[in-house]
Amino acid sequence: MSQSSQSIRRTLDRLFVPLTVGPTVLWIAGIIVYPTLQLFWSSLFWTNPITGAKEFVGLENFTDLLLGDAGGWFGVLNPTFVNFTWHTIVYVGFSVSISFLLGLGVALLLNKDLAGRGWLRTAVIVPWILPYVMSGLMWRWMFQAQYGAINGVLMQTGLIDNKIAFLSDGTLAMMALIIADVWVFTPFIIIILLAGLQNVPEQLYDAAEVDGASRWSRFWNVTYPFLKPSILVALTIRIIFDIRALDLVWVMTQGGPGKSTEVWASWLYRTAMVFGRPGEGAALGVVLLAVTFAIVAVLYKVFGETPYAT
Repeated sequence: MSQSSQSIRRTLDRLFVPLTVGPTVLWIAGIIVYPTLQLFWSSLFWTNPITGAKEFVGLENFTDLLLGDAGGWFGVLNPTFVNFTWHTIVYVGFSVSISFLLGLGVALLLNKDLAGRGWLRTAVIVPWILPYVMSGLMWRWMFQAQYGAINGVLMQTGLIDNKIAFLSDGTLAMMALIIADVWVFTPFIIIILLAGLQNVPEQLYDAAEVDGASRWSRFWNVTYPFLKPSILVALTIRIIFDIRALDLVWVMTQGGPGKSTEVWASWLYRTAMVFGRPGEGAALGVVLLAVTFAIVAVLYKVFGETPYAT
């Protein structure tokens, strides 16, 4: 091989990684890094909702968000922030927990050799593939006080004597949101966990059964270690979906009644888009992003390793 050919080959070898990885890096920078930096930059400004004029205020949007009128870092946190954070914790906590447990149970069932298993696997994903707005409208109509299907069923079965205004009571409205959210996202959990169950070698189950292991022991010592990566993916995406959930909340309750179902996502939208305060909305977005990263870090710490990893 001539010296020029070797030089060209070495040059191509050096350019291989930049040419193959470079476009991906630029793509990630364009859709993740730049919007994140822009979000933080926007949070440093106050925008006049009438004229649109911007004024640099530094971290004032963050102090207003977290402290309100408390007056300092050692004061009491902003009651609005505390209330809406609690709503978010309740909404995300119950929705993710219930959908995970249901999804795990259904995934374990569908992993067995059942008649019509293929049809069942197809049927369970239907709620997830529907547009979230459509699902929200459907559940809002079902929980409607006068003509809703849920009130109709409860009345006909004799469980209640008077119709319940689900979406007019704060606690019941939050319950309705959680039910709708679980219905929408449980199929996603099922798909991810079912895929993980396919990776568990049957030989390990056979060996555990020969050793006399109980069903719980087989699940904990055989199934769970192989399922940890799938659990990590499912919970990470699931929590991110719910923390930024706006579709269901806005369509079903718009944060009502009386802000009793206002969560971070709807609060952000209301602040930035309805009240015309994008700086404060961006500050809330930065806090939401930081909390999301923290939760994901904890999940990776808990589920990121498996004893069977090679």
